[in-house]
Amino acid sequence: MSQKRIERTKLMISIVNRGEETNLTDALGEEARLLHYTFLGRGTARSNILDYFGLTALEKSIVATVIPASMEKRLLTVAVETLRLYLVGNGIAFTVPLTALSALIANAVTTDVPNQKTTAKGGKKMNVQYELIAAVYDQEFSDAVLEAARGAGAVGGTLLNARTLSAEGVEQFIGVRISHESEILLVVTEKERRNDIMQAIRDRAGLKTGGRAIVISLPIDALVGIGTVSDEYRQKDS
Repeated sequence: MSQKRIERTKLMISIVNRGEETNLTDALGEEARLLHYTFLGRGTARSNILDYFGLTALEKSIVATVIPASMEKRLLTVAVETLRLYLVGNGIAFTVPLTALSALIANAVTTDVPNQKTTAKGGKKMNVQYELIAAVYDQEFSDAVLEAARGAGAVGGTLLNARTLSAEGVEQFIGVRISHESEILLVVTEKERRNDIMQAIRDRAGLKTGGRAIVISLPIDALVGIGTVSDEYRQKDS
């Protein structure tokens, strides 16, 4: 007896201007049964630089949405049209892979999903690959981290405040106290710039410095909202 194939899920992350998160989640909710989490952030781009990643406004909302992988293209298209992400400054949306998820949540999100025509990654392979860099560091090193990231080629980013809950075991092992009042910098960048940006942050505010920065990167499967959007993610006129 063959087993039912389990639909894959992904995490769709949207970084939009404050106040637009409800418009986005309402529009996405009309397409499928989804789970959203919203966080408050702030942009880092200097006011005199038009950031082609759409992160120039100071106040940002980050919306993390669990989606069926087969609906990736459709939901990114909805985000583009709802928030006009083809215009510079309106925000970005991208997807990252998930390797595991609560079965109850996965079933709720993927059951009764409309048939979608997709490729292996839910859309056309992009000519330029992107990655998401996340740096967690002591808040007092905010300016130093931003300067290091910019100097290595980061155009813009989004900042979040965070608090470390428990790190005693790791601190004892590495011999370094991890900051409990932290800031998180999120940067979407071309894959070819990833290593330079991560190394610049580590050099300026790494674990062996007062910044005690931890830097990671995640692959991005699909991205919209970098000033221009391909026809693949635009609604076709009927």
